[in-house]
Amino acid sequence: MNSMSMILETLSTITPAIAQAASEEAPDTTLLIWSVLLIGGVMLLLILEAFIPSGGFLAILAAGCALGSIITTFMFNDMLGIAIMIGYVILTPMGLYWGVRLWKDSALGRHWILGAESEGIDENRLNPEAEKTRIERLTTIKKHIGEKGLTDSVLRPVGFVMIEGQRIDAIAEGEMIEANRPVLVVDAYDNQLKVREITAEEA
Repeated sequence: MNSMSMILETLSTITPAIAQAASEEAPDTTLLIWSVLLIGGVMLLLILEAFIPSGGFLAILAAGCALGSIITTFMFNDMLGIAIMIGYVILTPMGLYWGVRLWKDSALGRHWILGAESEGIDENRLNPEAEKTRIERLTTIKKHIGEKGLTDSVLRPVGFVMIEGQRIDAIAEGEMIEANRPVLVVDAYDNQLKVREITAEEA
């Protein structure tokens, strides 16, 4: 009888607990579905951002989807939410790195890069006459390499120098050079001399 009493007492104790557990609602799987959809949205938006110029708008949407997926996952299960956060922290930098590499190697990426480079080319160089004039000017100005002159203005670092009576654009090599200082021409570009100040020992 004592054993039967103990069994009945135990059953009477755990039955309410079982009933309470059964009455508790299971986690809403709808939240998990939303989380998965938002994660997929993050991936899709990042892929589109790589190929569609949106000024960062798609990237902002992707960040919003990522935040939404974290929130909905935490609402479903705390541990799963933490796992999703860790996954984002680890995979996002890796995904960006490999995404950029793959994009640069793709046909579209190469087209954009080459297109940007071609846009940066001086339009004058696409004109044969302008290119001829540029080369002649460069040949003339390179003759001043090794010559000495005076700064006609302060070079900060760009200004003017006087070389053989000619006032020519110049850029200082290194630090700023005050006006009326002796300088030496060390290099020449399209229409500009590169000069350095002559020290007292060299004068």
